[in-house]
Amino acid sequence: MIEIAQMREDLILGWRAACEAVASERVYLGRVTLPPFDPNNPFQRNHIRKDWPSYVVLDRDAVVGWADVTPVDIPECAHRGILGMGLLASHRGMRLGSRLLEACIAHMPRTQMSKIELSVYSSNTAAIALYRRFGFTEFGMVRDHRRLDGVSYDALLMELATSSDA
Repeated sequence: MIEIAQMREDLILGWRAACEAVASERVYLGRVTLPPFDPNNPFQRNHIRKDWPSYVVLDRDAVVGWADVTPVDIPECAHRGILGMGLLASHRGMRLGSRLLEACIAHMPRTQMSKIELSVYSSNTAAIALYRRFGFTEFGMVRDHRRLDGVSYDALLMELATSSDA
């Protein structure tokens, strides 16, 4: 049984494992390896404590994907949230990305954030199509955003206003 669940303390290790698996593909995330796991790292605990959007896909209680929106860490820019998202290869193409985005967007009115921003490699056409279906618009491109194994990757910048004051 597959379900979308809001992040909880007991899901943090599963979330981390999913992040590591997607990073190891070397295609979708900015990092291809993650720093050593620090159980005291406040990233997901802040999402839980501050009620920021953070959701996972559970397949029989195993975390197989995630999406979270983190406010920019500058008070004057905290109305902007940065989307992080990933799905294990085995669970792509099942509309789970859509369900994760729906959960995050529906959660936004509970926060002080009024827009979601993201960067996505221009080669990730499936993700770009997903974001466009949800109303994200392009506002820029970072050329030569990442270099990996002698290949340069451009990143498309996209945004979505989630309230009328954005």
